[in-house]
Amino acid sequence: MKNILWYLGFISILSILYLIKNDPGFLLFLSFAMFFFTYFAKTDERINQNIGRAARNAFIYTMLSSTLSILYINLTEKISFYQWAFAIVITGALVICVLSFIYYDNKGGIK
Repeated sequence: MKNILWYLGFISILSILYLIKNDPGFLLFLSFAMFFFTYFAKTDERINQNIGRAARNAFIYTMLSSTLSILYINLTEKISFYQWAFAIVITGALVICVLSFIYYDNKGGIK
């Protein structure tokens, strides 16, 4: 059985709503396309450890980037940046999670 994470890539289809509503917030869904790359992951007992390590990296990024974003918004009082800050935090976390998973699955796995 193939890795089930790649099904999350289909959420990226929701980014089509950007064309309908002309709201750039919907472009956030494009970041889910990164999950299509997990289709090629090998399936063995290491996959749960690799997912956990990748999720750890994404969590650390989320904590750091959200703290910096909130600090920036409070110091500059640019509330209009909040939408973009949220998108940067979520998109970055997804990208880091998937790229970390691919790295751990191909090269950095436990031996």
